[in-house]
Amino acid sequence: MPKRTQIQDFKKIEKADDLERIVKDKRVGKRANKQKRAQRNRHYTKVLLRKLKSEIER
Repeated sequence: MPKRTQIQDFKKIEKADDLERIVKDKRVGKRANKQKRAQRNRHYTKVLLRKLKSEIER
C-alpha cells in the first residue's frame, strides 16, 4: 500500500504535472466510487497548493 499524500510533499512540486504524480490515495480500492476518489484527490491537491503558496509568499 502506498503512503498517503503528505503536506511536506509540496517541496517536490516543480511544475503543475508533478501534482498528479505526488497526490496518492492509499485507499484507492476502498473508496465507494470514482467520484469519492476524485473528491479526495482534489482535496489533497488543494492542501498541497495552499502550502506551496504560503511557502512562496514568505
